[in-house]
Amino acid sequence: MSYRGIPGPRPTGRYVPARGVYTESARLQRLDWLRDVTRLGLSSLQHTQLDAGRLTGNIEGFVGAVEIPVGVAGPLLFCGESVQGEVYAPMATTEGALVSSATRGALAVTMAGGVSTRAVSQAMTRAPVFAFSRLSAASRFATAIPQHLDDLRTAVRQVSSHAELVSIEPVVLGRTVHLRFRYTTGDAAGQNMTTACTWHACQWIREQPHLVSDEELESFIIEGNTSGDKKASSQAVAEGRGIRVSADCVLPGSIVERVLKTTPDELVRGYRHITAGAVHSGVLGSNANTANIVAAIFTATGQDIACVHESSAGQFILERTADGVYASMTLPGLAVGTVGGGTHLPTQQELLEAMGCTGRGSAARLAEIIAGFALALDLSTVSAAVSGDFVSAHERLGRNRPKIGSQPT
Repeated sequence: MSYRGIPGPRPTGRYVPARGVYTESARLQRLDWLRDVTRLGLSSLQHTQLDAGRLTGNIEGFVGAVEIPVGVAGPLLFCGESVQGEVYAPMATTEGALVSSATRGALAVTMAGGVSTRAVSQAMTRAPVFAFSRLSAASRFATAIPQHLDDLRTAVRQVSSHAELVSIEPVVLGRTVHLRFRYTTGDAAGQNMTTACTWHACQWIREQPHLVSDEELESFIIEGNTSGDKKASSQAVAEGRGIRVSADCVLPGSIVERVLKTTPDELVRGYRHITAGAVHSGVLGSNANTANIVAAIFTATGQDIACVHESSAGQFILERTADGVYASMTLPGLAVGTVGGGTHLPTQQELLEAMGCTGRGSAARLAEIIAGFALALDLSTVSAAVSGDFVSAHERLGRNRPKIGSQPT
């Protein structure tokens, strides 16, 4: 055996031990190995409340856990399709001022009568790519595939009873065909579910000689990077990937002045400047800091944090009304679920339960909660920016807070 072409055995102690073993003793064995490698005590990793035996689908090489502070924002009054009444949202973050700012926005919206929310649609996509020898073969394949939608639905049902194949869109790029499989996934975000379903559907395709032949098909890849998975894309913004959800409210001028410390005219004027800047810089969507809410609630509830990219491409809108402002937030592709992923972990599950986000239909409820708090935060953030309070708030609550006995530099 050789290591990187060098004759002889692999160096001992180079690889993480107890590979594939999910026990507490294996975790401690790996932790001791890491201490030897790094020559550090790593005492903060010694104890964890997580059960190693329950992490088989969540992590490999498990050595410990990172504790992230969780704050509670709210209450925010909802008048939504899937959520009604006052809701408190858990937010896992290390960014000072985030929870306070979201709470301030929630107070203004609640005093004005609450936020209306609706989960408009759900779609999870996966896009394998088939590469053929020539364009002619790719074109024939792209024309034939949609005629077998029912056959592919049957193949998908053999893998999952929760994923439903809605459509397949062939996209021809030269001699390649990207097949955009579009699913609904119930209360799961569905990334892994749809990957497995698409893989087996593609195996059915490859077994059909009238669709593909060994002479014409050169290669097949399960994801050709046109689905928008874990990436912010204009296609996902336009078509949605995950739950498309919207929220809106109307704030009287008196509440804008009393709670948000600005005026309706100043608020809308500042919003217009921010929107113009977003257009000029090519931002997908236009918002102040939707990613803060998405990342904080995703982390607290066991979502796939890497999907913050695509999930936070929100469209924040402010309009002047006769008595105040109209505000809305649309998140076109919120990749969120209440089953699967890390939602089963103890703390994450408890925080989902605290928001009433368990059981049938709870993914839509969670999406509406995220959209409502995203709207509240953007209202508060833009207000702070136009009133001149943004920096002072972060100096009081944020990372740049001066230490006692020191002077800011």
